[in-house]
Amino acid sequence: MAKSLILCLLVFGMATGAYAQVASSLGLNKLRVTNRAQCAVDSEIPTESAFIVVDGYNAGKMVYSLGKNIGSNAEAMSAEGMQQFRIAVTRLTKAIMNKLLAGQLPLLPTNLKKSTLTGYNAIVEKCQNKTYCPELNGYLSKIWDNSEGAGLRWESLDKFNGSHFLSMKKTDRVACFYVKRFSALQEQLNSVEVDKSVLLDVAQAALAKERYITDCESKDAALDSRNSIIQLDLKIPRAVEFASVGFDFWNSVKIYLSFAWRYSNIPLQVAPEYGQMFRSIALEESIMMIPNGCKSIEKPECDAATLSMNSIRELARPDGDKTEHKKEVPRGPEDDVVNRGPRDVNDDFLGTRSFDDASDWVENFRKNYVSARGSMKNRVQSAIQFLNIIGGAMTPAELTEFVRPLAFAKTYSNQHRDELYYLCTEARLAGDQRLDFMKTGIDKVQQMEVMQRSFQGSNVQLADATRYFDKVAENIVAFCDGLERERIWNVSGYTVNRSGFHAWARELLQIPPPATIAATEMQPMSFGAPLLVWDMSRVNDSGNTICVSAIDCSRKLIKAMVDLYAVAKYADAFLPVNSTVSTPDVFNPYADLKACKVYDPWFQTRRANKRLVADLASTALFGWNALPLYLDVDFKPPKVTSLNALIRNGAVKFDPKIQKEKMEVALLADFGPLLGAPCAVSIAPNSAKDFSFYAFNGISVNYCKIRDAGDVVGRSPGEMVSAPPTSKSYCGGCSINFVGVAGGAAVSSGGMPLNPIKLGVYLFRSIHRYITAKKDKVNIPRSQEIDVNQVVATYKRYGGIPDHCVEQLAAGVGCYQNICAAKAADYFERYTGEKVQHLELEELTDGNGNIVPSSGVIIQSDYCDGKVRVRYSCSEDGKKFKTFEKFGGMYGMSKDCRRTIGHNIWGF
Repeated sequence: MAKSLILCLLVFGMATGAYAQVASSLGLNKLRVTNRAQCAVDSEIPTESAFIVVDGYNAGKMVYSLGKNIGSNAEAMSAEGMQQFRIAVTRLTKAIMNKLLAGQLPLLPTNLKKSTLTGYNAIVEKCQNKTYCPELNGYLSKIWDNSEGAGLRWESLDKFNGSHFLSMKKTDRVACFYVKRFSALQEQLNSVEVDKSVLLDVAQAALAKERYITDCESKDAALDSRNSIIQLDLKIPRAVEFASVGFDFWNSVKIYLSFAWRYSNIPLQVAPEYGQMFRSIALEESIMMIPNGCKSIEKPECDAATLSMNSIRELARPDGDKTEHKKEVPRGPEDDVVNRGPRDVNDDFLGTRSFDDASDWVENFRKNYVSARGSMKNRVQSAIQFLNIIGGAMTPAELTEFVRPLAFAKTYSNQHRDELYYLCTEARLAGDQRLDFMKTGIDKVQQMEVMQRSFQGSNVQLADATRYFDKVAENIVAFCDGLERERIWNVSGYTVNRSGFHAWARELLQIPPPATIAATEMQPMSFGAPLLVWDMSRVNDSGNTICVSAIDCSRKLIKAMVDLYAVAKYADAFLPVNSTVSTPDVFNPYADLKACKVYDPWFQTRRANKRLVADLASTALFGWNALPLYLDVDFKPPKVTSLNALIRNGAVKFDPKIQKEKMEVALLADFGPLLGAPCAVSIAPNSAKDFSFYAFNGISVNYCKIRDAGDVVGRSPGEMVSAPPTSKSYCGGCSINFVGVAGGAAVSSGGMPLNPIKLGVYLFRSIHRYITAKKDKVNIPRSQEIDVNQVVATYKRYGGIPDHCVEQLAAGVGCYQNICAAKAADYFERYTGEKVQHLELEELTDGNGNIVPSSGVIIQSDYCDGKVRVRYSCSEDGKKFKTFEKFGGMYGMSKDCRRTIGHNIWGF
């Protein structure tokens, strides 16, 4: 029987004092660094870290006015007011989060179809589409009062049960920071892979953290409270399945925050002088909550609300003032999702680090957002105003009768022809059902609930305006058909002056903007007294004219409807006064792409597996004999060709039209085995496949001929559908390489019916392709984690980051003898709540005195007086780590440690 002797070899140690100091001063969550594919996967997982973007302008403006009125220092009061507003928002948000995590507030479900809260469900249904709802406020006030100690049984308020409550014992589980400057402390926004340089940046940023972050409630006057960004990290124990309740958690945070801002006394506690005034501020317009990384606050859906809201991310770029939000006729977020497709991610694509201060980034973001929103609101309000005026002044029939004599005149000047040309072109673009450039889209606008709400308080409702426009457009298009038959524009010496089109038509027709400002302000032709004026008693006064003629009125009617159509593209993000805070996925464009099936993060994994099976099958068919054939199989990913807009319950949902995944097959003939010449021919009858037979290319000459064909089918005037393209390729090539030479050598030397060399080469090629595909760093999901405290401790201990520590630190653990020891130390700290002071590898000797490795470590800490052995099983890369089940794999090597662990049943 082998005698075991434990040999404890100290290789590395950790000074608990230094580590505790780092841990106590920096409470950031682990930084989750992901590639493109993992970022797409993470979009469907609730985040544990978020930013609050705070715009203190409204609070500062309100307090400034107060200072002016009371004769005080308005500037100083305004600065103080913005600071207190920021702190009030932060403290209230933290309080709500902690109440939810501690089980003092119930979770409010996101999915009402599965909700058992009958009272809540009924109220939400009743309050749907209302910005503020008294019934919901009454319901929430009872819940809030109970969280403050009213003492009621939760079951008496609604059908609450244990599933509606979290129960974390620690009272403060929210780490909160004011971000001074984006840095490596937010490295997940800047990297897709962890290497030594990344770890060095993280360590140096953490050691100089006062430059980058501070306490979120800091009253330092140097901090910008006009434009600020707050980072909130949730401290969720691993035992809690946050992924299953996280979206309900964030939904609850948003709902309680909007309610408690106007109901709780927390804003008054922070700002006794201004707290009551703050309640009148539309909080939802002054702050925005965004995930810190690839995970989400709301689960992304393929609908207009999600895509338009997430399009806000483009406004956060340094060049965010050049987005399509302000275009006259934007294509909409769905077009960007389909046609732009996959893009870079986690490379600071929003330019957070291009600004000296985080507040400058916030300022740029908010400026672009407010500007885009203001532009859209102005367009809607102007359109509604004109629709009310024209609708109240004349009927559609009366307006077209005013147009008739101007359209069918006895003589036409060139300017008159221009006016009719503009009218007919714009009418056809917007209102001709036969061409349907925009007509179907304009018709759908009236079904959108968000657009209908814009007409609240208007004499003319959206459906009425649409019917008015339809009748006028139908009549004008008929007039234009007649004018074309009369060929009024085909006269000698006439060329249309294209500068007179409205801006939206110029954009759609790709007409360059006029060279001068004067040209953009071309005045419409007058045919006598103005047709429509503001005040009939001042007909000839400048500025009193609404439209000078029936042509002018008709074109302005068309423009009003086009404006509504354009704004509707992004209406969900900019128009409504929200009842809760907006939560766009600013840092993750793959939230949209995955939701709409434009990007599949698992395709490359499936492709590698399928190709391996196909390659092995081809090897089994042709690899063992002398036949010079090989089947090369690959798979083309499914492709979303368009997103069809469907209106359901007043909301726009997108239905992806997908070309299915396609298998591409090529038959290759390798002449090496027959001729001793390393040459091959490839025929791919159903795809434009690359010629890639040889696994090891040397000097080569290749030739390919590819033929593509495709059809476009018009299903309706406005819907053109592309049929899946068909491709064929014919390729040939010669290469000095191992495959061909080995095949030729096998035949020339043996002549046996079984070709072992060829079989081996084909088999190797199959495995080689599979391993290469699985190493894809972009399209196969990969994630790494960085524990900032562990990185700092390692940096302090070594004065840098040693090469052998990179793999361990990138796994979110500390640096020890190997990755498995690091995993064991991390497990011990999580299991016991104590820091490792000293760790030794356990080694055993067999009966012959030989040292053999052991799956165990010996740890010393403040957990108990003595040492603890931790036994585990662990793969070489540390990804499959598991402790033995009994007592967490721990065994006390002293009496006190055995007692503490709980396995000292005999008292020794």
